[in-house]
Amino acid sequence: MDTNLPATLEETGLALDTALRPQADHNPQEQSVHQNLAVALLPLAIIAFLVISFVAAAWTFLAALPAA
Repeated sequence: MDTNLPATLEETGLALDTALRPQADHNPQEQSVHQNLAVALLPLAIIAFLVISFVAAAWTFLAALPAA
């Protein structure tokens, strides 16, 4: 008994996916997406915090330099 047979291609028709296709009597409803405001502002807050932190660190470093 040979258990390692080559695969064969059977002739079949195309399978059409009709699950997501609208039917003739389909009436689509209006959909609206409500984005959370915190999700949009969080990256901006992180960037602003980093910029202010680097400015404060540079200001502290430059203020500590001896006067020329």
